[in-house]
Amino acid sequence: MREIFVSDDYFFNLEVSLIMETRDKEKLLQLVKQKHSWEIQDNLSASTKRNDLLIWNVLYTREIIKNGVSKQYLHPVYNKYYKSIQLLSSLAELQDIECKMIHSYFDILTHSLEAAGHTMVNKMISYLYLHIEDKIVLSDMAAAVNLSIGYMCQCFKEALGMSIMNYNKKIKIERAQILLTGTDYSILEIATLLGFCDQSNFCKAFKQITGMSPSKYRSLDIK
Repeated sequence: MREIFVSDDYFFNLEVSLIMETRDKEKLLQLVKQKHSWEIQDNLSASTKRNDLLIWNVLYTREIIKNGVSKQYLHPVYNKYYKSIQLLSSLAELQDIECKMIHSYFDILTHSLEAAGHTMVNKMISYLYLHIEDKIVLSDMAAAVNLSIGYMCQCFKEALGMSIMNYNKKIKIERAQILLTGTDYSILEIATLLGFCDQSNFCKAFKQITGMSPSKYRSLDIK
């Protein structure tokens, strides 16, 4: 067995902070996947992993605030993982949610300045990333940002040059590209995970945005 801290020894690794500053999500995912293999090898208990992830939830939030993102965008994602982590009981489930946390926090970090000067639009963007695995209902989104549907859609299109639903489709396909090259999930599993009504609808949206089918994209092993 490796010599390790009782808690996650990555807490004491300054490299993670540097990765956050450089926004290198793929590098962090690689480090975490290596850590996961060690956790399985060391037979890490689910309770220890759960405690570690609650700490990581705080650390990711702190690092993102340090990199200039307003606290108001972080409350929903922090609360979501704080509650979800405590409900999981297996190491595999906890390792899976750790990867999802990285995607969520890096999405906020990377896209927080996409609508510079538009506080409300950035709040909408954060909502879309937080619900990237769900089917977006405009009335629910409008209620979450405390705007009428019409005004919300108008503000979003003026700021980003596309509709909310088209932007939502774009970020879902971007996430699908990562899943296609970085996981063994089937195309149907990815379509379901990202909230598409069926595989055909997902493939149509994927080809519309990337110019190729999901299977073709995966076969090219695009990084």
